[in-house]
Amino acid sequence: MELADWTGRWVAQLAAPSAVAIGAGTDRVVLRDTATGSLAYTTPDDHGGHTVTQRGPLRLWDQVEGAIETWHAHGSPHQSAFGLTVTPAEERVWLGSPDSPGWPLPV
Repeated sequence: MELADWTGRWVAQLAAPSAVAIGAGTDRVVLRDTATGSLAYTTPDDHGGHTVTQRGPLRLWDQVEGAIETWHAHGSPHQSAFGLTVTPAEERVWLGSPDSPGWPLPV
């Protein structure tokens, strides 16, 4: 996952806005959602990859991974490729154009 890249971390935060990284490092990533207590963490496996464990009502890793995959599918652009729509009903960050993939912001 692209959490070493600043834009990648920003995209991850869009996908899980109330989550914090609490122990991110080269061998281990730990995400905790402060609103629900959900937890996701990686542990290195014997094959050079990682195993992901998730607990709680939110699938934090799935949310973050999906957002990173969407970002990659659009060429991993810089933050300048993102936009924001604000209406009385919602606030939403989008990638490329308002009708493209995006993420709602907590209001």
